[in-house]
Amino acid sequence: MDILALPHPLDELLGGLERGTVTNIYGAPGTGKTNICMHAVIEAVRRGDSVVYIDTEGSFSTERLKQLAPDWENIAGKITIIEPSSFAEQGKIIRNLKPAGLIVLDSAVSLYRLEHAENDRKEDIMKANRELSKQIAVLSKLARGNGSVVLITAHMFQSWDTGEHDVVGGESLKYWSKALVLLERTGKMSERKATLIKHRWLPEGKSVKFMLSDDGIVPSTGFRLF
Repeated sequence: MDILALPHPLDELLGGLERGTVTNIYGAPGTGKTNICMHAVIEAVRRGDSVVYIDTEGSFSTERLKQLAPDWENIAGKITIIEPSSFAEQGKIIRNLKPAGLIVLDSAVSLYRLEHAENDRKEDIMKANRELSKQIAVLSKLARGNGSVVLITAHMFQSWDTGEHDVVGGESLKYWSKALVLLERTGKMSERKATLIKHRWLPEGKSVKFMLSDDGIVPSTGFRLF
């Protein structure tokens, strides 16, 4: 199976990013979502893949890229970065994407939330949810049709009913995402926990811990898959 490798120990959990599918990594701010995206970009460029990075939050940092990759200038010159300013523009960009080896959408729901956070009109919310679903469906079709790796990030919220953490965007994001990973803080400085929530062929519910460092994503002390 052709996959795009991720840093250890995330590779141990996820088996890399599978081509032809959408992988969704979600979590609270600062849990490492963009760091994972940047690692994927570096790996893709070094493999010779074309890369499109849709940055809806201004999270892509050249300074961080310099920390992660000694050959950052070569890598930066081979990334197409697109920065939509509205949810409608995000949709237009996605519908007009050309095939690429790696397509990153970081984040899928930022502009969606920004424009609809205080909107309590049921019709508008349903319309926005349908549009979000269509956008991810287009990305899924691109992945399947061209063997692309599609990596998206999303925010999370805590359900009032169950108290559990869930992905913003609801069932549509879950449906189109064939791999779903939750990132959380552990309480230990710079340590994060990644849990496999959904996968087509790997056991769900397993977790790994990792550290965010100047060098990127590294195994946590006493790393184990559990």
